[in-house]
Parts: sequence; C-alpha cells; structure tokens
Amino acid sequence: MTALSLPEEFVLLLHKPNGSYYSTSDYTGAAELGELVLTERVGLEKKKLTVLDAEPAGVGWIDQTVGILQHKAGPKRKPVAATTFIQSRRGARKVHAASLAERRLMHREQKSFLRISYDRFAPDPGTRDALIARVRAAARNEVELDERLALLAALTHATGLYVVLGLDRAERKRLKEISKGEQLGGAVRDVIAQTTATITAVTVAGAAASSS
Repeated sequence: MTALSLPEEFVLLLHKPNGSYYSTSDYTGAAELGELVLTERVGLEKKKLTVLDAEPAGVGWIDQTVGILQHKAGPKRKPVAATTFIQSRRGARKVHAASLAERRLMHREQKSFLRISYDRFAPDPGTRDALIARVRAAARNEVELDERLALLAALTHATGLYVVLGLDRAERKRLKEISKGEQLGGAVRDVIAQTTATITAVTVAGAAASSS
C-alpha cells in the first residue's frame, strides 16, 4: 500500500463506496493532530499543543496547521488547546480527499445540486478494504500495534466509525481500550498513548455537545 498520512487513512475510512461520507468528517482535524504528534512537529501535554518543529515540511496542510498553532500561541508561545485546534480544522476532509484523488486513491467526480457544484470522492476499494482489515486485526489482537495503527484505531472508536465498519462487540471493546491509551504495548511511546486518549476525550465530548 502507498504510504498514507493518518488524516488520509481516516478520510478513506470516512468515505462510502458511492462517494458520500459520514458526519464524523468534522473530526479530520483529530487525525491531523495525531500525525503532527507522531512526526514530532507538535508536542502534546495535558490536552494542550506546543509547536516543536516549525521548519517548512513542503506539505501544504502541515505547514498551514503549524502556522495556525504558532499564530494562536502568540509571541509568548502559549500552549494551544487541542479542542481549539480540532474545531478549527472542520473542513480538512476536502484537503485530504483531493490529495488522495491526485494519487488515484480516490475517484473525483464533479456534481451539482440546485446549480451549486461540488466534488464527490469515491475511495479506492482495495485501499479502503486493506485499512479496514488493519483496524480489525488490531481489534482482534492479531497484529502488534505500532503508533500509527494505535492512533487510527483510537480515531475509529472515538468517532463511532466502528459501527458503520461492522465491528463486533469484542472488537469494539478492544478499540475502546486502545482509545484510552491502555495496553498498547512497548512499541508505542507514552506521548502517543496520551494522544490517543486526548483525541478520544476531545472527539467524544465534541460529538456529545453537537447532539445536545
């Protein structure tokens, strides 16, 4: 499989074969947060973010988000709440879907409704199925968790994607443990365990607030 960023993996899972997508797309920023911590661009402590590496990455969304965090931090470099970051990235799905389309991992089709044009992105079936299989293997303890898979599993649980992906009760229970940063194994750093727990707490709280 072509190397994918965490938000690209999440966006592939979000999209249905017909090109529509689930409402949890609002939390694509949580996947971006995971990638930024994973690649040590950003540090996370007590649900707050600090820029660790501001050097240009040459990747549009990374440079943009690091810039956003620096702006919000101000001259005193105050840590930025993870909640603030995730909420500011609600429209991020389109960015990663377009990137996947350029790499032929999504099919882009322009549609219109009431004379308003929009793009619909259908995921490559093989790539999406392989991702689902990896998440399911993690939920069944069939593979050793690495940091990227731990984060993807946490996102799958926190955003409720486990329901539409058809995971059974035992698989959901294991994903819940992972999402809390529990029993991740020695291959996963403490900061990633903290990140999975933070993403889960922020995402679940946000979903509860929006439904109330």
